[in-house]
Amino acid sequence: MTDPRPIPDPPPDPSPARPTRSETTATSAGAGPERRVATVDVGTNSIRLLVAQLAPRGGYRLLDDEKIVARLGSGMTRSRRLDPARMQHAAQTIATLRDIAAGYDVEQIRAVATCAVREATNRDEFVNLVERVSGLRLEVISGEEEARLAFLSVRAAFDLQGQEVAVVDVGGGSTEVVLAAGGMIERIDSLPLGAVRLTEAVGGAELEPSAALHRVRRLVKRTIRARLPKPDVAPAFVIGTGGTFTTLAAIQATRRRAGTTTPSGIRGERIDRSAVRRELETLNAMSNERRAQVPGLSRDRADIIVAGLAIVEGVMRRLQVDTLRVHDRGVRDGLLLTMTRALFPGATTGQPPDRRRAAREFADACRDGARHSNHVARLACDIYDALVEQCGHAADSLRDPVARELLECAAILHDVGYIINYTRHHKHSYHLIVHSELPGFSQRELELVANIARYHRRAHPSKSHAAFQALAPEDREMVRCLAAVLRIADGLDRAHSERVERVRLEVSERTAWFTLDAEVEPQVDIWGAARKSELFAATFDLEPRFVWSGAAHAGESAAESPR
Repeated sequence: MTDPRPIPDPPPDPSPARPTRSETTATSAGAGPERRVATVDVGTNSIRLLVAQLAPRGGYRLLDDEKIVARLGSGMTRSRRLDPARMQHAAQTIATLRDIAAGYDVEQIRAVATCAVREATNRDEFVNLVERVSGLRLEVISGEEEARLAFLSVRAAFDLQGQEVAVVDVGGGSTEVVLAAGGMIERIDSLPLGAVRLTEAVGGAELEPSAALHRVRRLVKRTIRARLPKPDVAPAFVIGTGGTFTTLAAIQATRRRAGTTTPSGIRGERIDRSAVRRELETLNAMSNERRAQVPGLSRDRADIIVAGLAIVEGVMRRLQVDTLRVHDRGVRDGLLLTMTRALFPGATTGQPPDRRRAAREFADACRDGARHSNHVARLACDIYDALVEQCGHAADSLRDPVARELLECAAILHDVGYIINYTRHHKHSYHLIVHSELPGFSQRELELVANIARYHRRAHPSKSHAAFQALAPEDREMVRCLAAVLRIADGLDRAHSERVERVRLEVSERTAWFTLDAEVEPQVDIWGAARKSELFAATFDLEPRFVWSGAAHAGESAAESPR
């Protein structure tokens, strides 16, 4: 692979319209001399641009993300050649994207091409055309390199330690499958299956539905059996990248969150293989026009989504995996991470974000009082640990492996809504968190953290609250349990004085005894916790009682405060 090249002079007579869409996403940008770069990904179905500001420690801030559907690989199933008219259109598109990037004063642009150009017999002709029209030298990367870039992006977003996973990137012309253990690649397979290629191979998108699906599945099965070996150990789950996966997740998320203000984020979305099959069969029974009206499914993908989902279904079956998680980035993100490494050799890339650190940085950005929030987080974790040890059997949600971390992050963030106003700050906290796109969190996890923080005061979780009701039943139970803990922890620092240094919990029969370590009697904090303990009592069927550990040493009977 060639090194990134300095941005060349623009081609003659450029006249692109400035894009109106610009998305800003903060990862872990740090202080220092940041560098602006861009990537262009020339795929079988679309051409994408990312413009980003790289930070020395390894994060980046996304400045622009543009996609243009060019269908460069259309017709290659029969001819193995890129169509001249589509080549010209693609070259002009790349020139337009190059000018958008130039508007951000980027110092480097890296342009790569994947399956369609890689397999075309006239690829050199296209590469030369792109250089003449846009001034960019196109890198044609191998299927293995494409897979590595997608994997690098996944490894930076998901904690892969201690488990075997499969990263699957479904493109327009090919599908890359990476088997990994403990965050390290074990093998890479590139399959000649893509959403555009497969659609063309069976005769287009307008065949009689049952016949079309039968032909698609048969071709997928035959190709996978020949090109993808069964793994010795089935992966725990699949992590999917590419437009097929993100479209599937968008359809599911939009449907589930209809009627709420919760964003239809797809990062980390969990989908079962049975849901993939149902969606595949449902969409296959529709016409292209009807599919284009499905919320979450764009018109430019309506004709190829059935083929894409058939590939997903077939790969999951071959790998013996029942669950997938969706990654909303991929090859382009991997390119940015490799560019970061080249520009900042000391940068840490390819590692999952520190979620607690991300929460604290967001709280700092909202000018939230760090001492109070961090203290409440410590108290909440003390209570949580004791509950799990003594009565974890009473609430399955307490045993969820991420529950403690989500509680801690919710505690750190529970007061960020103060930046808007005090009166409704719990509700403002919810909206700020759920729309924050904090690195390292799936959208589901952000919704859980936001709901837990929202219920740290005032109303209890209720079916009348649309955002709460939109959660899965097991997630609603987790919110109830963790919000109950957070309310008491917040009450125990009612005066924001950090007077309660430690809380110990002992469950005896139907009573939860909270023993508070403090140098002087924390009367206000005991009062604050008692006032906020009703949700705890209702959720765990325990009567909370609060005592100061110093009462006995002061020669008094234990100062006891019932709810």
